[in-house]
Amino acid sequence: MRFVVQTLVPYSGLWDRRRATHLIRRQGFGALKREVDQAFNDGSATAAVARLIQTAQADPLPEPPSWYQGGGGSEVEQVYDLQRDWFEAMRTKGLIEKMTLFWTNHFAVQWSVNAGKVSNSVGPLTYDYYKLLRLHALGNFRSLVHNMGRNAAMLVYLDGYVNEVGHANENFARELLELFTMGQYAANGSENYTETDIKELARALTGWVVTSSNRGSFDPGRHDGGTKTVFGQSGAFDYDAVLDLIFDARADAIAMFVCRKLYCFFVQPMPDEAVVRALADVFLANDFEIAPVIQTLLSSDHFYQETFIASRIKSPLELIIGFLREAELAPTQDLLEEVREMLSPTALNQEPFNPPNVAGWPGLNPPAADGQPGHYAWLSTGTLPDRWQHLEALIIGEAGASYDPFDLVQKRSDPSDPLRIPTDLAETFLSVPLHEAGIHEIREPFGGNPEFPPPPQFLDGPAHAVNLTKIMLNTTPHYEWPRFDEQNPAHVAEARALLRRYITYLVQLPEYQLT
Repeated sequence: MRFVVQTLVPYSGLWDRRRATHLIRRQGFGALKREVDQAFNDGSATAAVARLIQTAQADPLPEPPSWYQGGGGSEVEQVYDLQRDWFEAMRTKGLIEKMTLFWTNHFAVQWSVNAGKVSNSVGPLTYDYYKLLRLHALGNFRSLVHNMGRNAAMLVYLDGYVNEVGHANENFARELLELFTMGQYAANGSENYTETDIKELARALTGWVVTSSNRGSFDPGRHDGGTKTVFGQSGAFDYDAVLDLIFDARADAIAMFVCRKLYCFFVQPMPDEAVVRALADVFLANDFEIAPVIQTLLSSDHFYQETFIASRIKSPLELIIGFLREAELAPTQDLLEEVREMLSPTALNQEPFNPPNVAGWPGLNPPAADGQPGHYAWLSTGTLPDRWQHLEALIIGEAGASYDPFDLVQKRSDPSDPLRIPTDLAETFLSVPLHEAGIHEIREPFGGNPEFPPPPQFLDGPAHAVNLTKIMLNTTPHYEWPRFDEQNPAHVAEARALLRRYITYLVQLPEYQLT
């Protein structure tokens, strides 16, 4: 279903927990109850989004890793260390890390490629790249572009560090136009640039090198100071001048291109061009400031339409990090290492700082030339069992940490009430109304003595609640559900085992793949 929207009016409907949960899931990774409570208590979408943006902007940059200045560990281990630290930041923070993820996909750099080009520098290069994106994640896009081309990781990745007068390298110039700013075609189908524009742009970008201290630096002797002609305008353009020209000459194309990607990242995989147009107008009116676009989009009536809730397939990072958060599973370093392996190219294939190519992960992007929604790339008959397997490893404690579901039950339900726990946990993990979920119908009666059934008001209640309770209890009588502080360890251990099995059931429902 498509909605024709002329403007992005603020959401003014009922601000309920369902929509507050939708906001928290989309702006971060999974939905913690306390964060949903806070968003709900803000009283409106506009207020909740404003607070989330303010919190993200105020969040300080992370401290550099211990090896950043003095080395230590192999370059591969340094990158792995960065990845583990970022997983923990994703788990404990929200919008600031989600936006940083967006920009690592937009300004894609593959650390594995850089490792083959430079020696013993990939760790510091990757950290500086992450720090730059995080610093500008909700700042000014024009400033971010100006800084990105001078970033050492990008200079190495797209060969800007060998781009010199007389030997212009076009790699960064091409991607700057095609992938980082405007895309090849405008909305009307006309080309935004020509091959000549790329060649001339590459000349203007000459002269930047990477120093022995892993910094981008300008070497005037390597710069082409001659006249260049870009977009029909001629001059002795240097780096900053030609980037300013790009934004001045193609402002609308840039705004549409970036806002289309933001729309697909936060709302749905198929862009609504009317909404993208409205977002682009906000972007232009605010001189390419990112925060007003996010404020407008996430507090809009469009964002909270029912059809967009639980409409996107979770990326592997959203799946795994979201589960850690929703399950209240505080990871150890061993568990974070297991998560890193789960997300590696040989497993779920969303390794941070290592997208498949310069175009980023297809699953986070707008539809490609074939018109298929990008998020389809995340799910197949091959990847779905892998997703189940990795989640089950986290639940049963095979992934570096022993998971105690009782901690979650304490926060989300009444540990002593086995008739309430199943529904409360299902609402924790599933982003669709439970009556719409594909919950199995269990025709067998409850376990135990039929003379002591659950109360009539429960049995006459929603069918999904009855079925979920039967699934959780299995053959255990509801009246034998233990107190978790009782003195029978075996009894309590059995209840914990039932909870782990039940959570495994929930995350293997098709609806758990959606956010």
